[in-house]
Amino acid sequence: METIKEKNTVFAEVNKKLDDVEAKLINFTNSKLVIMDKEYKLKEWMTLSDYCKKYNIRPSRLSNWIERGVIPDESIIIIPELNGLKLIKNQPYMARTYQARMI
Repeated sequence: METIKEKNTVFAEVNKKLDDVEAKLINFTNSKLVIMDKEYKLKEWMTLSDYCKKYNIRPSRLSNWIERGVIPDESIIIIPELNGLKLIKNQPYMARTYQARMI
């Protein structure tokens, strides 16, 4: 009987610790970045480098898309306090298709 109580106690303790970790993760994923009184949820944004790795595109192509307007201005955040760090909204973008020119 004694061992069952010990197992239940250990199980309850592990369960409590897991609940604490889960609560911390939920708080972390709800983190927000506030820039000029506008809030951005950090789980929706990533660095340009991470974006390139996730969507398997070259950084030069991503820069090109930003310059050409393929990625809208509201999908890019520049944080001057962090040496001009750029964040991009975590969603796939695709260059527009163009019709072939008639010669």
